[in-house]
Amino acid sequence: MSLRVYGILMQDGQAPAKLPAGVQLHAVRELAAATEEGDFSARDVDSGVVERHIAVVQNLFEQETVLPTPVGTVFRSQEVLQRWMELHYVALSDALAWVENRVAARVHVGRAVSTESSAELTAIAAEVSRSLRRRAVAGVPLRLTEHSTDLLGVAFLVEAELWHEFADAVGDEQERHPLLRIELTGPWPPYDFVRLQFGA
Repeated sequence: MSLRVYGILMQDGQAPAKLPAGVQLHAVRELAAATEEGDFSARDVDSGVVERHIAVVQNLFEQETVLPTPVGTVFRSQEVLQRWMELHYVALSDALAWVENRVAARVHVGRAVSTESSAELTAIAAEVSRSLRRRAVAGVPLRLTEHSTDLLGVAFLVEAELWHEFADAVGDEQERHPLLRIELTGPWPPYDFVRLQFGA
């Protein structure tokens, strides 16, 4: 039976208070993978799989520090998952320690009016990003779709206890730059700050 893996947790002797129906933990020392058994294939990823993944990760995120796996991550068996977790135990533990008590924010910057030149607004948007980066632990650019009207998108990793200060800073930037539309979403699980290696 294959396993769909939603994320990695640090157990510390206690499981999350509430796991979504069908989800169980597969422990390797202090780490645990949130998994679901089924006849899964990594190739079968539709909107239902995406929605389920987001819901499970959000449930875990509201209770624990979690490293989300990419949507559709499937292991052929518990034995394969066990070997992978053992092989990457130190890297997974370090990554969990890095994102502990931190949350992700996504900031999208677009034009509020169409009168200014795109180059000028792009330069202002970059300055907004630099200003917000000083209030975050880390920041990574988001890939914009070809249909996006945004000038840029950035994910920031923010200390959870400073979330409201970060949100206030975004509001300040919006007031300072009325030609821009600056949108903040979150707090999110740290999707944009997790890079998992699945090679043996």
